[in-house]
Amino acid sequence: MKQACPRNGDFQIADLSKRRCKHRPLLISSLLLVLTVVTASADPIIIGSKKFTESYVLAEIAKRSLENAGIKADHRQGMGGTIILWEALRGGGIDVYPEYTGTIAEEMLKQPGAPTGQIRNALSAQGIDMTDDLGFNNTYALVMRRDQADQLAVKTISDLRAHPELKFGLTHEFLERRDGWRPVSARYRLAPAHVLGIDHALGYSALAKGEIDVKDAYSTDAKIGDYGLVTLIDDLKFFPQYHAVFLYRKTLSPEAAHALNDLSNSIDETRMIRLNSEAERTKNYAMAAQQFFGTTERASPFVSETLRSKLLRWITRHLELASISLLLSIAIGLPLGIVASRGGPVGHAIL
Repeated sequence: MKQACPRNGDFQIADLSKRRCKHRPLLISSLLLVLTVVTASADPIIIGSKKFTESYVLAEIAKRSLENAGIKADHRQGMGGTIILWEALRGGGIDVYPEYTGTIAEEMLKQPGAPTGQIRNALSAQGIDMTDDLGFNNTYALVMRRDQADQLAVKTISDLRAHPELKFGLTHEFLERRDGWRPVSARYRLAPAHVLGIDHALGYSALAKGEIDVKDAYSTDAKIGDYGLVTLIDDLKFFPQYHAVFLYRKTLSPEAAHALNDLSNSIDETRMIRLNSEAERTKNYAMAAQQFFGTTERASPFVSETLRSKLLRWITRHLELASISLLLSIAIGLPLGIVASRGGPVGHAIL
């Protein structure tokens, strides 16, 4: 039968049993601390991405940047649309994901046109932080086949007003967004006879086959060039700026936050289009991210950044190992030292 700890008024038991019970809470606490330290050091940072190529590539770039800093990271590819990723981030299901400032202001915070400082404050109130602009603006656009646009003399979105017979194939997210189809069509006074909901990737093949005539797209999408499409000019300046950033939970370590913020102002639109094109061609998003880190373009600033990342990785790993050793020493050694200092059979056994 399991022996209970002695209580006042109970019969006298061995001094060793008393001491063992007296120090049991301290020992249990120490073991819990050890388990917490070991578990925390093993948990990877979870990076989410939306269901399109650029989001995959940016997530892989974030993963590589974290790994270069000696931080474990996993990429959960194509989790869904904006709302799914945002709720996963707020709820702790993921730690990081790539997003766009226009989407943050319009869709997530419901603060259209909010300046960066206001966006940061609103995110911070929800336990979320944001990197600086990664270096490119991936705004929404409407695209057509170049030959058809030339034939109809359509150069701007306003020109579509004269052609209500054109078939629009729009992504489901664009159809539902606060800065999507409904406000665009109202602003430009467009009333096409056919508006269909279609998957982003399938829309390009449908456009190439002539099944649809107009599609929403991202301005850095490699398929615009691959399919010989033309981007219609946003002549009324409707679409807001969609600067790419990383959103991350404020609970991330300073080293992880630094690794993400190191990517700020490192990717211009031309480079992002090339990375997207490589990813579309090979379907290897990690390889596209590797090209970003291995490229010789803009060598002077980027090579120094790579060297700094390597140095940071070595230092971080050294500090991590030293910290774990120190915490384990404290967690185990301190309670044992206290017990030993009080003498008795247990203390002598420890010594």
